[in-house]
Amino acid sequence: MSFEIVLTQSAQEIAERSGVLPVLEERARDEIAELPGEGLEELERRLFHAFALDDGTEVICSLTADGSVRVDACEAEAAA
Repeated sequence: MSFEIVLTQSAQEIAERSGVLPVLEERARDEIAELPGEGLEELERRLFHAFALDDGTEVICSLTADGSVRVDACEAEAAA
């Protein structure tokens, strides 16, 4: 299954700052590939797929109109 990964600005900044840019893209591809049936079709049916990286970064993948997978990410800091 081949598709383009498009990182949002937030995902790009978080991934670069934490040094997980290659991990983020690879993990997103793996997560989509593991969806039942044809991963992209399942992603379209679900509207989005979310997962977390080992460092706690929350990731949301969604299918764009041109068939790319948009990857957005956010960090949650512990409350003091």
